[in-house]
Amino acid sequence: MGVTHAEESTAATTIPEEHRADVETLWEYHNMHHEPRPCDVGIGLGSHDLGVAIIATDLYHRGMYPLLVFTGANAPTTVKRFPRGEAVHYAEYAIEHGVPVDVVFVEPEATNTQQNFELTRKLLDD
Repeated sequence: MGVTHAEESTAATTIPEEHRADVETLWEYHNMHHEPRPCDVGIGLGSHDLGVAIIATDLYHRGMYPLLVFTGANAPTTVKRFPRGEAVHYAEYAIEHGVPVDVVFVEPEATNTQQNFELTRKLLDD
């Protein structure tokens, strides 16, 4: 049996023990303890981590949104892992894992969070 994407992502992001306490502090600082609830569209922002696509795909299958947008080009540090762009690779993952192609949108130009939202809004308005 092969390694799943989730296992691959987890293996690639294992936190060294000497950094664990700092990472947990940062996680708790950002964790707002919100419960996911249905909305009009899911938006997955590009990053170094395929986990964005994994979670967005799971939330789609749980009925949290009817449309899914992945946004993001590449950073110098992601071009080897996602050579066609972060959003493109995330969309491919979602489609390969059962999200219908007609509900997945790709915004491949954004290089920062502001652009993620501005360009996604433009995509959805068109």
